[in-house]
Amino acid sequence: MPRKSTTSSLVTSAPHSEIRVYGLLPHHYAVKITKPALLMLVMAAGVPGGCAREAAVSSPPPGRAVGSVAPGCDPAQVGVVWSGITHETVLEHVSLFTTDAVGRGTEIVDAPVTAAVTGVAVPEGWVRLLATDLGAEIGGEVHTIRASRSYEMGLGSWGEVDPGISESIAYAGVRRVSAGFTVACAPAVSGTLTAWTETKAGGLMCGDVAPPDDPFTQAARQYCPRTPDVSPSAAPER
Repeated sequence: MPRKSTTSSLVTSAPHSEIRVYGLLPHHYAVKITKPALLMLVMAAGVPGGCAREAAVSSPPPGRAVGSVAPGCDPAQVGVVWSGITHETVLEHVSLFTTDAVGRGTEIVDAPVTAAVTGVAVPEGWVRLLATDLGAEIGGEVHTIRASRSYEMGLGSWGEVDPGISESIAYAGVRRVSAGFTVACAPAVSGTLTAWTETKAGGLMCGDVAPPDDPFTQAARQYCPRTPDVSPSAAPER
């Protein structure tokens, strides 16, 4: 997974019982964390209006032989056959904060997902057309563009937090979908589409004893340098 060592600035300006956090990665946000530490930041994904652009179709690696599309071939007219559809939770950005969400965080993952077709050189607009058809196939929307402001943040309570573990994680990711396709033109056109069905941003305290078990949080938690020992042997004697 690509990694880039950068920092994200956090500025605090509030009394001890209330901390306002302003982050710069991967999107601008402003949230409030209220003490005690039983309240934890939850960044719920939303897609409010904003400028959007279609992701560029990726080019095949140099020297790789790929097919081409005959003039007049239109997936919306001739139909598409799908195969090998897979879904995967992918984190695009992860930042680690080491002082209870106050100070400077380090971005340790920077790997944006781009909607693309591989295996064949396709005309402009095919990514969107194929995504629409794949959405109809799986019964949900498949996205190839994202709004300029993709995420909204809020607060939530996740329960007990180990006071000895102050690190926290902020993340953004997508539910990536990939599928092989064949368009019934003459000759037939085959390739692979990659896009996404969901975007999400979130945050977690590494010291949370029982964090949510959603796949995004679980993936992000792997970047915590330490987490509570919740094994039976670690439980205090009564």
